[in-house]
Amino acid sequence: MSTSLPPSRGHIGLALLILLALVTALDAMAIDMYLPGMPAMAEAFDVPPGRIQQTLSVFLAGLAIGQGLYGPLLDRFGRRLPLLVGVGIFVLGSIWAALAQSVETLMVARFVQALGAAAGLVAPRAIVADLCDMKESARIFSLLMQVMMIAPVVAPLLGSFLLGHGDWQLIFWVLAALGMIGLVWGMRAVPDSLAPDARTALSVGGVMRAYGRQLRHGVFMCYALAGGMIMGSLFTYISASAFVFTDHYALTPTQFSYVFAANSIALVIGGGISNALLKRGVATQNAMLVGMALHAVAGGLLFALTFWAAPGLVLYASVLALAVGAMGLIFGNVTALTMACAGRQAGVASALMGVIHYLVAALIGYGVSLLPQGPATLPMALAFCGVASLIFSVIAGSLGNQQLKSVNA
Repeated sequence: MSTSLPPSRGHIGLALLILLALVTALDAMAIDMYLPGMPAMAEAFDVPPGRIQQTLSVFLAGLAIGQGLYGPLLDRFGRRLPLLVGVGIFVLGSIWAALAQSVETLMVARFVQALGAAAGLVAPRAIVADLCDMKESARIFSLLMQVMMIAPVVAPLLGSFLLGHGDWQLIFWVLAALGMIGLVWGMRAVPDSLAPDARTALSVGGVMRAYGRQLRHGVFMCYALAGGMIMGSLFTYISASAFVFTDHYALTPTQFSYVFAANSIALVIGGGISNALLKRGVATQNAMLVGMALHAVAGGLLFALTFWAAPGLVLYASVLALAVGAMGLIFGNVTALTMACAGRQAGVASALMGVIHYLVAALIGYGVSLLPQGPATLPMALAFCGVASLIFSVIAGSLGNQQLKSVNA
């Protein structure tokens, strides 16, 4: 098995990139693949649908907690071991869920599964930060985010296919198999990208100080908050778009899936444009700011159209696709800029960034849920998140310039 570092900083091979994409996608697959099986699970356990829906909330809680736990472990034991252990926990949680005989057992299994999946979110970011410069990091983070966006489209279709050929338990067995592929492949291919002499001691005090240093790092926090606003915009789109297109525009679920898939393609195109700009020498910060500005303008334009007029389906979907596609210019770049502030604590920084992203996104989603629901609410939230992310990013850039001037003085 290979555990050595790649020969140079600034590049990750295609095989390792695919592996990192696989383990990154485990949480999205675990969230979305079992959605078509929820009615069958409620019937099997003889519980109301709400009880099965709670297993999703438990999974999200496990993701948030897990990301916070892995940060110190990645900085103490390197990137390889915690990632492999996490993927192993995901496999065990998936098998436990497949064998569950009660909804209570299923909830515990889902929590364990999420704790394992969290490693697939935190560790790849730390590995990329170890091995790549900022522009290469931005490119890879953008690709990983595109995988995260494509997974919610593919996973429900795969789940429906599996339900057509077996019981709901088959979904969790397939998740376990995907995790096992990642585990076996990872044992052979994941490098130990953090040198032993760069690792930090593991203690409660040390962990608290490590998180405290990042929380006091103004540039890091502003970029993390900016990323959280865009993550909130993404989650708002995912949760609210079905309501808009099926209730207001009277699309069938199948027709909506086509619209959702088209927007996912738009996000992939946005990521491709970002990578092209970076290759042409555009600064990471500038590419990100262009995406944020475009996201805010598209959201504001769509809000104005819905507030003062009644846009048709094609116009509404087209402007929304522009707002979603703009996020492809943002995610990879804001992640790279945030992780560039990590220094030697990329594990803690990656974990804290993930917790901030999920926390901010949850708060935004809760706030949007309190508003009257309609076609204007979604673009209003997108515009707000886009403007807020711009403000945080400009502040981060200003703070970074001030720190640079003080160092050179």
